Amino acid sequence: MEVLILWTLGMWVVQLLIEWIVYRAQGRQMTWIQSILPCLTLLGGAVVIMISINIGGWNGLGYALLGAALGTSGLLTLITVAITALVLRRRGRH
Repeated sequence: MEVLILWTLGMWVVQLLIEWIVYRAQGRQMTWIQSILPCLTLLGGAVVIMISINIGGWNGLGYALLGAALGTSGLLTLITVAITALVLRRRGRH
């Protein structure tokens, strides 16, 4: 179980790094792409879970856990991006 938690946190860090690179590349402005990327990750996790249902057995369970970790990291990134956008908007930066 510890591996699953570390995997989720690792994917979250990688996604936040990608979000930071996009933020810097856009001239320190929040853009729509920063909201789309975590949603795609969340959707990807759901797709992996649906595929794992068809696989079944122990292999399906492993893929389901991978999908859950992927979806969780996408959700955490989406929450982080939303909080960042809110803070930047209150500071007067768009």
